[in-house]
Amino acid sequence: MAIIGIDLGTTNSLACVCREGKAVLIPNSLGENLTPSAVSIGENGEICVGAVAKERLISHPEASAASFKRYMGTNHTFTLAGNSFTPQELSSFVLRQLKEDAERFLGEEVTEAVISVPAYFNDNQRYATKEAGRLAGIHVERLVNEPSAAALAASRISGEEEGSYLVFDFGGGTLDVSVVDYFDNVIEIVAVSGDNRLGGDDFDEIIARSFCVHHQMDYDSLDHQKRAALLRLSEKCKRELSGQDETTLVWETEEKSMPLNNLVLAGLGQSLFDRISQVIEKALKDSDRSLDEIDEIILVGGSSKMPVIALWLQTQLKRKPCMVASPDEVVAMGVGIYAGIKERRQDIKDLVLTDICPFSLGTSVVNYADSENPIMSTVIERNSVLPCSRTRFYTNSYDNQSQIEIGIYQGESYYSKDNLELGKIEMEIMPGKEGEACLEVSFTYDINGILEVEVTDVRMKRMKRKVLTSENLRMSEEEVERRLQELRAYKLMPYGGIRTKIVMARGERLFAQLLGARRQQVSIAMQQIERVIMSRNDREIHQALKQATELFDRLEES
Repeated sequence: MAIIGIDLGTTNSLACVCREGKAVLIPNSLGENLTPSAVSIGENGEICVGAVAKERLISHPEASAASFKRYMGTNHTFTLAGNSFTPQELSSFVLRQLKEDAERFLGEEVTEAVISVPAYFNDNQRYATKEAGRLAGIHVERLVNEPSAAALAASRISGEEEGSYLVFDFGGGTLDVSVVDYFDNVIEIVAVSGDNRLGGDDFDEIIARSFCVHHQMDYDSLDHQKRAALLRLSEKCKRELSGQDETTLVWETEEKSMPLNNLVLAGLGQSLFDRISQVIEKALKDSDRSLDEIDEIILVGGSSKMPVIALWLQTQLKRKPCMVASPDEVVAMGVGIYAGIKERRQDIKDLVLTDICPFSLGTSVVNYADSENPIMSTVIERNSVLPCSRTRFYTNSYDNQSQIEIGIYQGESYYSKDNLELGKIEMEIMPGKEGEACLEVSFTYDINGILEVEVTDVRMKRMKRKVLTSENLRMSEEEVERRLQELRAYKLMPYGGIRTKIVMARGERLFAQLLGARRQQVSIAMQQIERVIMSRNDREIHQALKQATELFDRLEES
């Protein structure tokens, strides 16, 4: 039975295992390391995950979803072909697919996974990630911050004995910036900052919106299918600008086009760069470090491969960032190594990975200037090294008070209401004069992100303990088990037919995007595939798929 590492990304996900002290990326059924984080329900009710689902985002938008990681830990739901799913349920399908691919690759059962999360994920988002693992039938005890995983991989690849890194992790949907130290086989996060709603997807959208402005169209009024098609073309345009300085966005069905180059893209993204700058400044300020004390700026995340990102960083930070490995894969490699640590593999067991609390934790206290608007009293400050325990003392705020409510919050805002409420503990106290009661409040936050709160009435010698949950977002044990059984009823696409499915899904997308003779070429190719499938002749099927793929490549290139 194996433990694997999983980088559950907004755009793509990867699995990795540790073998002989090295990270080994696990290929999916298409032989690729990256599995798009997309889910679609096929006509027969089976679940499509990955490349097939990504193709179906345009041809079957009502049955498909992607970028659901952005909504982890919220009440947001997605409706696919009339079925309602939470973000963690959709993520569980991706995890199930990665688990199946890993078991096929390793030849043994996968029982546990270590999953990476953005360092800036709050308590609800982290819990939702673990819940996704449970719904996929995987035990997830440990979550690892993405920059920790990246620094771990970087240290193993470079062979450096010590160093200080600024890890710039820019994915499809999130941005994390972290200051990480490596010394004496210890990897320690010093400070983190981030934006959970900023990523490469936002560059796709600004390109799409610019296209609409260019052609006097209203982006927000586009129907779902047209918007999905335009975003897909914008993403393609963005990727082309990673290898060349200029390109043209061509929307054939609308008979419209727009030239674009990296200089123009840099201008379009100015508001995004301003947000990136704020995140970097906060991470450096919290770390109490200057750029001169940083040895390397490490690029992580697929979106960091954009030339405008690297050039902007070099201009702003006066330092050329580096890629120690493929930005798409470095986090997965680090999580895979950590999975090896968890397995207590002899070749890496001496490595220690520390973590920090990304948000401040505290309780609410009376605001005497505005009794309806309590103030945040911080118990554990952000960037405290985990595990940690802190204690503060509180008292009653008025005469004859018989009960005190300890509200538990996460965040940096002055007013409690502006932070995330994790829960509360109600404590009966002996009535008396204001200030007579003495409550000892202890917060303990462990390496797995579990917060335990103890409240002790010192005078009465009574104590209440609670592991904090957010009931409105979290399912009970019975609900998890019930939903697990329901999700198991959705069957993943069989391994053998996935190559045919992806070619057909790609054909459907191109048919929707093209016009005239080229659309007819797509139709003929798809009819040929359908005909040979009926023959059940593997050689003929392989040849038809190959010819169709070559045709589709030529059509997309043109």
